[in-house]
Amino acid sequence: MEFNDIKQHIASVPYILPELADDLYHFIRAQRPERCLELGFAHGASSCYMAAALHETGAGHLDCVDLLEGLNWHKEPRIEELLAKTGLADYVSVHREHTSYTWFLKKQIEARTADGRCEPLYDFCFIDGAKHFNVDGAAFFLVDKLLKPGGWILFDDLQWTYASKRAEGKRKTDGISMLTMGEDELNQPHIELVFELLVMQHPDYSDFTIKNDWWAWAHKAPGSKSVNFIYSEEFTRKRAAQQAAGRRFRKPFTHPTT
Repeated sequence: MEFNDIKQHIASVPYILPELADDLYHFIRAQRPERCLELGFAHGASSCYMAAALHETGAGHLDCVDLLEGLNWHKEPRIEELLAKTGLADYVSVHREHTSYTWFLKKQIEARTADGRCEPLYDFCFIDGAKHFNVDGAAFFLVDKLLKPGGWILFDDLQWTYASKRAEGKRKTDGISMLTMGEDELNQPHIELVFELLVMQHPDYSDFTIKNDWWAWAHKAPGSKSVNFIYSEEFTRKRAAQQAAGRRFRKPFTHPTT
């Protein structure tokens, strides 16, 4: 299914930004991964874009994982409804866990372990879930066991903070309570920590790319530890306008690892 066709079906469905949807779709069209994994799917909009790309390549499958409790947070439309509407259900398996997608990863590792070794399964993983260091830090290391050499991993919400949700009056988000968090934990972008301290320092990962200070890519292959920053024209215009209004921006990874 072409990008504009799938976009017509789900353009109004949260929470994926149009530019990331475009990147995801065309990445899969270009790289042709056989097995994809999505941790955190909400309504399933991003899942549909990836499934549409798999449909266009004619092969591949996507495992999507989220919390059972998400059925109460993200009621309509639900991922199953979107997949049925777009005719893409055959390309996607939907999984829901009680506490965390790390439990799903644990079960996958168990199932694929023989003689003390886990056989990798996935070519691409998109992490867009809890946004918490404890959960997504563990998820990275678990995904690493399941990600094939040469595979790719993408993190969303690089600069997102719990303080932003607390400012909206929320006490809990994506199953994570903010009531006992210290100020540093509330104000530090957790995905940035995962990417900088765990992914970039891992000896098997390279080709790091940060787009619009929000999406972070890494390649499971030996290579340079430097970071490539990409800013779209729309993002650059918006940031210039906000800076003119007095808002400051914190650029991650000022000194790329070498």
